[in-house]
Amino acid sequence: MVWFEKNGIPTVNLSAERFLHDAQISGRAFGYKSALLPTLSFPHGFTNFSPEDVHQMIDEHIDAIIRGLLEEPQKQEAAKKETERLVFQGTDRLECWGEMNQFFLGRGWGDGFPIVPAVAEKVGQMIERSKRKPDEVISVLAPGNGLATVEKIAINAVMAGCLPEHLPVLIAAVEAISDPKFVLRIVAMSTGPHTPMLIINGPIAKELKINCGQAALGPGAQSFANTVIGRALRLILMNVGHAYVGKLDMDTIGSPNKYSMVLAENEELSPWEALHVERGFSKNTSTVTAFPVESQRDIANSKSYKAEHLLNTFASAAADAGSGSATEWIKEGRRNRDTLVMLCPDHVKIIGAQGWTKTDVREYLYFHARIPWRYLKHGGISGSDRARPAWKWLYESAPDDLPLPVTAGPERIQIIVVGGQGGGKSSYITGVGESVTREIKRL
Repeated sequence: MVWFEKNGIPTVNLSAERFLHDAQISGRAFGYKSALLPTLSFPHGFTNFSPEDVHQMIDEHIDAIIRGLLEEPQKQEAAKKETERLVFQGTDRLECWGEMNQFFLGRGWGDGFPIVPAVAEKVGQMIERSKRKPDEVISVLAPGNGLATVEKIAINAVMAGCLPEHLPVLIAAVEAISDPKFVLRIVAMSTGPHTPMLIINGPIAKELKINCGQAALGPGAQSFANTVIGRALRLILMNVGHAYVGKLDMDTIGSPNKYSMVLAENEELSPWEALHVERGFSKNTSTVTAFPVESQRDIANSKSYKAEHLLNTFASAAADAGSGSATEWIKEGRRNRDTLVMLCPDHVKIIGAQGWTKTDVREYLYFHARIPWRYLKHGGISGSDRARPAWKWLYESAPDDLPLPVTAGPERIQIIVVGGQGGGKSSYITGVGESVTREIKRL
């Protein structure tokens, strides 16, 4: 719409009421700043309605749509510049800290947990440790196109409780999520509970004590670095990328994954090459892989002692008709969604000991994780996609029991080893886009 309006082609945005604020902020983020986008409000969206109902909704508002196309867009005032430095007063520092937290939370700058004051001294120490210039721009961060400078990343890192040595990880993570393959705009703005997950490889994982073992994605002292780094990335998405809930982040229900999701790969217990080595980096290079998470599910199997039986459990969990990954892969490669198999030590020990390679695991899961067409034909595929020859054939003549794969190919299935021993619990993660790996540079 912004592109059309900038080129003199009138548009009208048909928006559900709860998306109105998001629509106007999105317009400004995408460069339409001098006027409000022409928008027509509906009590609800157009999802889960029959074609006849949608036609009726449009017919009832066609006159308003025509007026919106003919009228000049409403001008809007320029946003006022915010105060650059904030001061909080109280009888003691604890009271000041409480006042600051309430103020930040009220402005939407916090994640709901208490934040550390980003005083100049702490931010300066973090930047100095990184050996980088404060105004160095790492990326233009979607969805709000904010400038992710070293200083802004450091400010949010301090707020999250990070240590100075964590900053290079966050800088590399911002670079990774800014890669177009990661589809950050979708991750940040979707109505789903999407979030970036960071996988750390190489020597830095041990140096920073990033947990790769028991409860690597859980709370506790063993996951301190995991927690604060992941939390910092969420604050960066909010305060630099402007992905605020109800404005650009339109998540329907949410997920605790969005607070923090960071782990290291347990390279020592893996019988295969580590993730970053697979992707062309040396074993001694420290990297961060950003994985765009859609959902996570537990894979429990403490009985099987054969690789095929274990992997059948994974295949059944992957065959989920409710996952976007199950259908998005077919859309001409527009969203090559990765999935992630997180094998616990007990499971990978069995699989590796029986001679299976990562390629074997990928291919087995690809050919066994199939969804019968009957579960997909009434949902998950938009009307425009149904008109394409492949989907048209499916709708016109495919049998209900036709098995369809859940990914575009075996290469879209990523594998790491992580977690504690003795539990027989692995995990499977569906993705939104492609995972991206970047080197963690320490100057």
